[in-house]
Amino acid sequence: MFATLMQVSATGLAQRITLNQKFTTLKRVFNEINKQTGYNILWSAKKVKNTQVVNVNFENISLREALNRCLDGFPLTYTIENNVIVIREKEKTLADKIVDYFKVIDLTGRITDLNGAPLPGASVMVKGSTLSATADANGDYQIRVPDNDAILIFKYVGFLSQEVKVDGRTKINVQLKEDQHLLTEVAVVGYGTVKKVNLTGSLSILDMSTRENRPLTNASQALQGVSGLWVNQAGGKPGQDGGSIRIRGIGSIGSSGKSDPLVLVDGIEYNINEINPDFIETITVLKDASAAIYGSRAANGVILVTTKTGKKGKTEINYNFSYGIQEATALPDVLWDPIQYMELKNQALINEGKSAASVDYSAAQIAEYKNGMASNPIAYPNLNWFDLVLKNGYIQQHNLRFSGGNDNVLYNIGLGYMDQDGILIDANHANRYTLNANVSANVTQKLRIGTNIVGNYRTYTEPAFGGTSGTATSYYFTRLTRVLPIFTPYTADGRYGSVVFPTPGRNTIENPLMLLKEGRNVRTPQRVLAKVFADYELPFNLKYSINFGVDRLDGYASVFTPYLVSYHPITGAPNNYNVNPSSYEYNENEVNTSFYHTLDWKKVFAEKHALNAVIGGSFNNFYRKSFSGQIEGYFDNTLTDLSAGSVNPATSGTRTKDVLASYFGRLNYSFADKYLVEAVVRYDGSSRFSEGNKWGAFPSVSAAWRIDQEQFFKNMPSINQLKLRASWGKLGNQAVELYSYLNSVRLGADYSFNNVISPGSSVNAYNDPAISWETTTTTNLGVDLEAWKGLLGITFDVFKRRTTGILRPVNIPYQVGGLTGPQKNVGVVDNTGFDLNLSHRNTINDFSYSFTGGVSYVKNKVVDLKGETIISGRRIIKEGYPIDSYYIYQADGIYQNQQEVDNSPKVSTGVRPGYLKYKDINGDNKIDGNDRVITGRSNPQFTYSFNLNLGYKNFSLTSFFQGIQGIDLYPTVNLAQPFNNGAGVTREWATDAWTPSNPGARLPILTTATGAPEMYSTANSSSFWLQDGSYLRLKSLQLKYDFKQNWVSKLSLNKVALFVNAENLVTFTSFKGFDPEKDIKSDNFYEYPTLKTFSFGINATF
Repeated sequence: MFATLMQVSATGLAQRITLNQKFTTLKRVFNEINKQTGYNILWSAKKVKNTQVVNVNFENISLREALNRCLDGFPLTYTIENNVIVIREKEKTLADKIVDYFKVIDLTGRITDLNGAPLPGASVMVKGSTLSATADANGDYQIRVPDNDAILIFKYVGFLSQEVKVDGRTKINVQLKEDQHLLTEVAVVGYGTVKKVNLTGSLSILDMSTRENRPLTNASQALQGVSGLWVNQAGGKPGQDGGSIRIRGIGSIGSSGKSDPLVLVDGIEYNINEINPDFIETITVLKDASAAIYGSRAANGVILVTTKTGKKGKTEINYNFSYGIQEATALPDVLWDPIQYMELKNQALINEGKSAASVDYSAAQIAEYKNGMASNPIAYPNLNWFDLVLKNGYIQQHNLRFSGGNDNVLYNIGLGYMDQDGILIDANHANRYTLNANVSANVTQKLRIGTNIVGNYRTYTEPAFGGTSGTATSYYFTRLTRVLPIFTPYTADGRYGSVVFPTPGRNTIENPLMLLKEGRNVRTPQRVLAKVFADYELPFNLKYSINFGVDRLDGYASVFTPYLVSYHPITGAPNNYNVNPSSYEYNENEVNTSFYHTLDWKKVFAEKHALNAVIGGSFNNFYRKSFSGQIEGYFDNTLTDLSAGSVNPATSGTRTKDVLASYFGRLNYSFADKYLVEAVVRYDGSSRFSEGNKWGAFPSVSAAWRIDQEQFFKNMPSINQLKLRASWGKLGNQAVELYSYLNSVRLGADYSFNNVISPGSSVNAYNDPAISWETTTTTNLGVDLEAWKGLLGITFDVFKRRTTGILRPVNIPYQVGGLTGPQKNVGVVDNTGFDLNLSHRNTINDFSYSFTGGVSYVKNKVVDLKGETIISGRRIIKEGYPIDSYYIYQADGIYQNQQEVDNSPKVSTGVRPGYLKYKDINGDNKIDGNDRVITGRSNPQFTYSFNLNLGYKNFSLTSFFQGIQGIDLYPTVNLAQPFNNGAGVTREWATDAWTPSNPGARLPILTTATGAPEMYSTANSSSFWLQDGSYLRLKSLQLKYDFKQNWVSKLSLNKVALFVNAENLVTFTSFKGFDPEKDIKSDNFYEYPTLKTFSFGINATF
């Protein structure tokens, strides 16, 4: 701080001074000099203290002499410029510095908590310098300080820091106070909050500040690494890379939606992949019976998203910008050499038994192509199609937030924009505009009202061919990875090319450039969630809350697939791709309304008994409708509206509605903050079930014992938190198809009566009116431990989840008419396992570090299917095994010669040396469906992650690793099905396929997939192709620099940080397919890859 005396004489500046004062201060002397001379005097209040006493006796002396005499004996000097005198610290001479070195003070002391327990590892540093020390195991420290005015800063994790002035002392003992904020932090639970230390259930809480500045495109990505969750990010399509989430295993059979958790944003059901991650404050995951407060929608866990709200204080403006370059994490190793491809294709056909005269490419054609690559590279290309069609994508994000408030009003308004261009050179773009507004106001001392708004508007551009609901980009990648190396991109005159040597019936993949660049596929969904609420404090410690929310989705899609023609690169002969161009438009609307109200009561009795009761009710109405129209027969590619089509018009539409009414209550009891009990019950009524089956009750109970609060535990100061937890509850799952309890009727079932055709209808699916909820009973035991004031943290949970009454279709006799069987509650599935989390954090002087890691194990088992077995392709659901186990042949090596073939059980008469050999499991000397075995897992047993954070002064380095273990993947297409549907092959087939001269090859003899169904058909899938899909991936690496506060303040800013990120930087896996982190249900077809991102950005707060 600087003080300046501003009085200036109007008649000029005097140069003579007369002054006689005893036992005065320098500040008073300076004031008197100012009065007599008119000079302004500027000094540092830190260097010139009021307590510095001087005696002065000046009689008409000059200004300079007066200053010299009054500053004599002080380490101060001055300069005079115009009418200003500046007092500053005198620069020390070398002799002064040597003297100061020998004047340093050696300090010792002990650092403890308020109870006198030592704090080993606590740090002490001299403020404003790099001098520091660390306390030993007894809390003792030793440090050398420069002078008596030095200020020491004492720090320890979990405690409030403390500053102490030396003041000439040589021994300073310090007692640090525990940071009570850590003990009063609350966690969001169903319809309320609970202090974290008093939680009785198994929850995972994600503070989104730990994901700050990462280029996340959706909130599901932020959940990777949360204990008990498996988040599977299926690719990197722009704006559509949200992951599927599973909490503690797969709890149901059927569509993936039946295993999805319930997601609530500020209490209203919402899609977690549609909210801007920058708008989120915290995410709480309810993993056990604590989810029972949500009843029939909680069987797969509940995710509670809390958006950012305003805080008291002046308006704060935060701007976060990032820009990144993106590329594929991995691409299949496709063979692009055209000559090698033709030779391999011929060899594959010969290996199947075809003659050299019937192969696809003659020796003359291969020679022609080889010569043409030099003389006419347009007609005879030699290129890598990935290089031609793929590029580096980019992503940029801008987020602007205004927040603040006072005693009466709090507000937080956020705006976001994301622009992402994918790795395809065309038709691969996404834009997203997002809004979040949270405003609350105290109307009176008892009444508080507010509103929360979350909205987004998105645009997606994809290739026109391959789907109308976001599937086109993935479809295009399957085509791209299978294009033939001999395909010509463009003819000499600029038209789309085809292959110079067509093989009708076997080259079914078209020109990828043509499929990418032509046509239109645009979707523009928009979604708004708006909620209003009011809280009113009633007498007798009661509070009434009422909430009403609307979630509205409006979606529009427009697709035009034009008339396409590719041309022979030499003759120019046309090849029509699609005879009938078509136009398609789609509209969808969803309006989901939610109303809930609660009455909350809190009371403390006799100081130690605390009760908190919540009762409430809710009503949810879900309304959906959609309409689509399609028509063909366009004259050209210019007019593309539906009205311009001429033939084959078609329309379709749906309209559905269902409601859910609920009553719920929760009671929490605490004795002395040591013994904690919680009881919950919810009573749900759903229109998805018939009369008599609409209502169901879902209870839960949990308890905890905070052992660290016991008196007998006080003599263990190293353990500062220890809590045992237990919970039990029943949860429901109503995620069944609407109207599943009603028989479906088909119109147009005309019949003949008295030789007259009469209109009629018929039942085409029987359903069971007695179906009801799927019910999950969950049990959890857990322990929370924190030792050495946060240096070590352990959380361990073991759990069992049994789901009964699983709804699935059952078979009915064919004699009934070949009708679809009804859904019935017939399945039982178990998920048992554990969650383990470890944490360690510490600060040593200017260096800080922390480690957090977790591992979750889930064992999935089908307990009961009423003796039925479900087989779908190469997967099976059978009692005693995990859901979707592999049901395949057991490979037994490769046939090396004809004698082995003759002496072994065979799949068919087409088997020859080099083919895969299968084990005859039942010993009947033949290989058929009865020899298949159940093996492998399509869902991981272990998920794990760990974070390592390092900090030094203003720099921080954050790394996040995530992985899975105990999962098997089946890599189909080019690897396990070479030349499938006219496709190419991977390079491994050129180097490591079996031949008589290469009997130790990894792969069997090269054939086409269709020519050797004994090895490649889905029905003949084998363990030979099954691979370990486990991986460990460095998901995020971030380096950040926080500018020093004194620099930032000069720019009128509160905080500025610069950062660089790398996402999906490196992957450790033995998997030889594409990318192990993808949708495992697709058997690893080559789809849009997960993206690697390198980004930089700035985060500034005004």
